[in-house]
Amino acid sequence: MSRGILLEKNKLPLKKMSAYLNELIKISYFIVISFGLALILLAAVYIISFTSKVDFEKSSAYECGFQPFSETNFPFEVQFALIAILFLLFDIEILYLYPLCTSILDFNGIEIFYFICFFIIVTFGLIYEISRHIVNFFNYEQ
Repeated sequence: MSRGILLEKNKLPLKKMSAYLNELIKISYFIVISFGLALILLAAVYIISFTSKVDFEKSSAYECGFQPFSETNFPFEVQFALIAILFLLFDIEILYLYPLCTSILDFNGIEIFYFICFFIIVTFGLIYEISRHIVNFFNYEQ
């Protein structure tokens, strides 16, 4: 009788295992189809796109028929891209900060520890950016 009970107990994990495997198979199908679709789209763009010969008239700046007075291709400053990325990062950090501040009275010990760690990481990030002169609050000559 005890052997029958053991067999019944062992059936339950197999049912749970098959449910997990079914979910894993569904996720695997999704990943394979996503990568397949991405590859199909990349191949379609590669096949459809064509390289054209560079024409001097088409690639030159149009200034009412006159030759350009100065160079039209100005170098792009990387500082602008860095500031944009930093703005996005600090914007996301502020999005995390607002719910933390509104529910700080309900925190227990570990949540306060996580909150302090979050502030320390953000502060060290800001100090690092200022020390590398990425954020130029003061007029440093670079």
